[in-house]
Amino acid sequence: MTASPPTRNEIDNALRLQDEFDQGKPTSAEEAMAVVARIYGDWQTAREQNLPGREVPDILSYVRDLADHGSVTNPDRGIIRAFWSYRSQPEGASREVRHQFLAQACGQTSGYQVLEETPAGALLDSYHLANPHVQQVLAADHEVEVAEVGETNAYAWKTVSDRYAEAVAGPVVTFATDITGGSILGANEMPIVLEKVGKDAVSFPVAMPRHEHLPPEIDALIANPPLRAQVRKEDFDPTTSPKDFAAKLADLDVPENQREAHEAALWRLSTANTYDELNTRAAQNVPAQQQHSAFTPGLTPKPATRPSAPRGPTGHGVYDPTLAPPAPAPAPTGVEL
Repeated sequence: MTASPPTRNEIDNALRLQDEFDQGKPTSAEEAMAVVARIYGDWQTAREQNLPGREVPDILSYVRDLADHGSVTNPDRGIIRAFWSYRSQPEGASREVRHQFLAQACGQTSGYQVLEETPAGALLDSYHLANPHVQQVLAADHEVEVAEVGETNAYAWKTVSDRYAEAVAGPVVTFATDITGGSILGANEMPIVLEKVGKDAVSFPVAMPRHEHLPPEIDALIANPPLRAQVRKEDFDPTTSPKDFAAKLADLDVPENQREAHEAALWRLSTANTYDELNTRAAQNVPAQQQHSAFTPGLTPKPATRPSAPRGPTGHGVYDPTLAPPAPAPAPTGVEL
């Protein structure tokens, strides 16, 4: 399966969903009290059910129980599961859109499963447990520490993300530009997906950005979906050595039709200690026979999608505000926010 790029209508819908979510975030203690009251009501309902082995003596134990046992499958959607990380500005978009909402918009038109639209994910998303106002009200009203609320939020999102990924049974659509190793998508979800259904089941509707420090042919190689699912942005950080990247590439499960290009990339990366040196050598013209053997004809770089995700923990897979990237200036929670 190859996922199509988001349409203009899907992008517009994603921006609308994003704005609605942002407008619903508590901005005061009074607004947070309404959210906490709803969490309290859900907790009381769970207590009344009195399910064996699922005691929820306090409000945060209820949140953990929801993460452990709540459904991570939307019964109204199909088998294809969507994953997401960070944000970008796809072609046709007037501004950046967080990939959570791009996944949701495309999920609505294509029937994808999206974690934040499953019973467990939707509740957690609505609880705003990373919001400082919600944390303060919970701490004041339920005799818990603010730090404990944050820890519970992180546990809940990691748990539902892992369970959502474990439920994969078919094709996977991944809304991400680069996958970072510190994100829920990179650290947890994608390794599970690759183990469950393999590299060939993963597609990317959003184009990978152009990485200017990489030779175009190598950049095109890692934009190939089966390899893109395995590569992490930290693997080819421009401040590291190309030889380090070669070592990472050597460990990948490479499709048969990319093996010649893969071997050529390993050779080329292993000849330089820095990316400046790598590109200087290219500019000075490598011998013709080496140029010919280095790359597979027909590979072309993917068009850039701006902006690329920053290095380090950013966001993935779910809206985990504890791993949120800084908000872009001037303005614009998931592994991730």
